[in-house]
Amino acid sequence: MGLFHKALTVNEAINQSRTRDNAVLVDIRSRAAYREGYVAGSINIPLDKAELITKRIPDREATVYVIGSTASEPAKGVKVFKKLGYKNV
Repeated sequence: MGLFHKALTVNEAINQSRTRDNAVLVDIRSRAAYREGYVAGSINIPLDKAELITKRIPDREATVYVIGSTASEPAKGVKVFKKLGYKNV
């Protein structure tokens, strides 16, 4: 993957995570925000709990779609995943 990645809409991320093999949709909002409403099929891994990433998603080759509550939040999440060695974020 190159230096640049395309930001998807939430609907695009949902559709792609449901139609691709070995794909996961990760909601990085706080647990409280996640409990108030979330995308069906997403898993919640708040950025302040980054140690859970490798436990919940052991396959670093998986395609990971990151969603959050602000426009900049997913970009922060992508950096965390990439730092941990995930290639398809």
